[in-house]
Amino acid sequence: MREEIAVVDADGATPAGRDGLIDRRLDGRLLGPGLVVLAGGPGTGRTTALRTFASSFRGPVFHGGGLATLRHLPGMALARAVRARLPERDAPLAAEAVRARVGDGLLVVDDVHHADALSLAVLPLLADACRVLVAIRTPGGLPPGAEEALRAAATQWTVLTGLDAVSARELARSVAPALEERGLDAVLARAGGNPLAVRALALRAAQRGDAETAPTSGDEDSAAGALDRAVAAAVADLPRSARTALAALGLLGRPASPLLLGPGLPELVDAGWVTVDGDLATPAPRYLAEVAAAVLPPAERSGLHRRLADLLGGLESARHSRAGGDPVGAYRSALAATRAAPTVGDRAAALLLAVDAAVEAGAAGDVDPGRTPTGPDGARPRPLPALRLEAAEAALAAGDLPGCHRMLADGSDAGPGPFAGASAGDRVRAAVLRAEALLQGGDAREAMSAAGAVAATGAPDVLRAEHTRVTLLASLAGDPGDAAERAGAVPAELSGFPAVQVALAAVGARARRDGWIERLNAAASAALADGRPVDAWWSGWLLTENLLADGRVTEANAVAAQYRAACAGQLAYSWETRFAAAELWSGALLGVDLDSVVRGAVDLLDRTLPVQARSYALAAASLALADTGALAPARSRLDHDRAGRGASEVVRWVDSEVAWLDGQPDRALAAAGPADGSLPGGLGAVTARWARHDLRGPDEPGSPGPGSPGPGSRGSGAPPEPDGRHRLLPVRATLSAWAATMPDGSGDASGPAPSVVAFETAAALWQGSALREQVRCLLAAGLSTPDADRALPPLLAAEKYAEHAGLTVLLGRVHRALRQFSVRRTTIDRSRTSTLTGREREVLALVAAGEPTRRIAGQLGISRETVETHVRSGMRKLGARTRTEAAALVLDGAG
Repeated sequence: MREEIAVVDADGATPAGRDGLIDRRLDGRLLGPGLVVLAGGPGTGRTTALRTFASSFRGPVFHGGGLATLRHLPGMALARAVRARLPERDAPLAAEAVRARVGDGLLVVDDVHHADALSLAVLPLLADACRVLVAIRTPGGLPPGAEEALRAAATQWTVLTGLDAVSARELARSVAPALEERGLDAVLARAGGNPLAVRALALRAAQRGDAETAPTSGDEDSAAGALDRAVAAAVADLPRSARTALAALGLLGRPASPLLLGPGLPELVDAGWVTVDGDLATPAPRYLAEVAAAVLPPAERSGLHRRLADLLGGLESARHSRAGGDPVGAYRSALAATRAAPTVGDRAAALLLAVDAAVEAGAAGDVDPGRTPTGPDGARPRPLPALRLEAAEAALAAGDLPGCHRMLADGSDAGPGPFAGASAGDRVRAAVLRAEALLQGGDAREAMSAAGAVAATGAPDVLRAEHTRVTLLASLAGDPGDAAERAGAVPAELSGFPAVQVALAAVGARARRDGWIERLNAAASAALADGRPVDAWWSGWLLTENLLADGRVTEANAVAAQYRAACAGQLAYSWETRFAAAELWSGALLGVDLDSVVRGAVDLLDRTLPVQARSYALAAASLALADTGALAPARSRLDHDRAGRGASEVVRWVDSEVAWLDGQPDRALAAAGPADGSLPGGLGAVTARWARHDLRGPDEPGSPGPGSPGPGSRGSGAPPEPDGRHRLLPVRATLSAWAATMPDGSGDASGPAPSVVAFETAAALWQGSALREQVRCLLAAGLSTPDADRALPPLLAAEKYAEHAGLTVLLGRVHRALRQFSVRRTTIDRSRTSTLTGREREVLALVAAGEPTRRIAGQLGISRETVETHVRSGMRKLGARTRTEAAALVLDGAG
């Protein structure tokens, strides 16, 4: 009989529930004589299971086991248990000798795969005479016929499998509590539930900060070394065909067709080392395959890489050719893949590999240094610097800045560099690409220096145009006034090039010249027609940012969505994340599906992002979390994500706004930046005005009426009031409305009506750009007058908008204002929250912590669909309109 038991630890620290499971299942099989076999791969806890049961057995226990170094001694595995020498040439007589000593006790034999031939012959004979519990590593390790004999005699054959998702995560977190979530996810993906692998890989990742560290074969750390040695020993015992199939999976690094893996696959499947689902075979865990590949002798590994290269095609074939020591073949395959690449991302990857292979071919003497091998169709060799430039340009198009920098490494600190002997034109092109990479990375000053390091005078017009373009864009990012002067000095013969059109359109957009949107769109279309996707992405990005700065958020959202889809289709990951983050930021301002904004932004923040994308994603996640009531997670993200904060005025305003929402007006004022002419600057001025209002209290000058939600008083020490001058109309109208509440001559102090009308007018102007600001203006309108007839309409409108969008904190302020006019709303019946199940509370608590659905599913060992079911059920029971609102209620103790 075969069954599977999931083990929870690998060194004896197993929970009582799992111990009880083993006790109940094995006790029933060992009430009388019988042979019970515990089988499993390295690290699954066979020895732990043996010790667990032996410690609970009531009676004498005889411990023995095989030793690889003593396998040549007859009967040694059993002699160690009964402490007596056994007859060496007669298996039945040896079995009787063992039975006489064990009697009614329990014989425990570990590591049967290392046992001698006599012990292997005796064990099946004991099945009818003694209680025998043995552990065997599978697959492989036993001589032909031995496993079949054990299976035939066994009364129970139990396969110890890996941990479930929850237990694996708990184990990894217990041994590496400081490991970040992305590293933890990578560890669990590689370990596949194998307890020893989970423990060792988590420790290694925590120590090295790299969850993808390759397998080791040494003893540099005990846990990882023990794992590698255990797996390597098991792999060495496999039949050659199975070992080759497993190593092939390790070299591929992905599931593969069973037809690719050969005749050794069935044995791996039977042992549970590989699972087959349809047309794909997957190692379980992945780490077993990695070690199997790592322990291959170098010659065998290279040969297997070359065989895989022959069987595969495209870029994958090139990678295996290179790893197999055939850089010329790798170059040709990569170049062929370049020509067939369907996206800019695929093309960049292929060109980068072609350069690396060409460099290796030159170093090996296969081709002349500085030249490439012949092409896949016999094409003549090319100068290597020209290929480097092509690869660098492709990397930029895909947003791979490190790849671009690697291709352009100038070697100024060590050696002459790859372009020392290149033509003047190639040196100009290299300088342009280096400046572009720096500019995309957010370093405009260094980009200007890189562009200015090589003069474009005398270069062909197309290179002069590219040099002009990157210089203008870098200047625009650092000094817009200088950019305008440079734009006016662009020679007429260059202004028609698509590259220069992009830069000139960008300068015009910064100055908001008439038709700037149309010029940016036209420049993008011309760039795409000219085969310059990076210029098109730049045009789209500048259009998005300028629209956002102008408060045209709905338009910016549409542009960002359009370009995000285009970049995703071309695998331009870096650019895609920029537009995705801007789209999420737009959604946070517009108040459209804030739950989706939180999920999308948190998911983005789990990745490596360009600085611009990280700032927008951080701002979107923090603002949406705070607006929907999860103030603590919002504050935590802002406080701990230094890379996202940077010098971003968007994040600076969100920092101030979250403090205000959290009832900390002092902190809001301290975090506020200068009130410049952009939308974030204007929003900062509005938030500062609300913070001053809260600090003054309802009865001091400058406070709009008796319904003030703000506590405390600051008195005459408050900072000076902002004026209403701002280039954006909604901001200007909002600040002017605040000024109209002042009884100091800046507004009409004779009655409340002017300020109410001013706030309502401002609210209408925010429509389509920032729903939350529309709500705040309507709230301020209601607070500006003690007249219920005048105050209630804007307050009720604010309530409707806030309720529909899930703006929980602002809705609370609106309800407090309504109570000033004896309008009370039914709040959530807190007694209903007691109906939440434990799992619903657990899921909502993770939602409140800002975890995306996929990570919640992984942590709890349930499907994504089940997570969403628990969230919806919790929302229904709590009466919450959004998942984040329900989560905030649980976080605050409402659940």
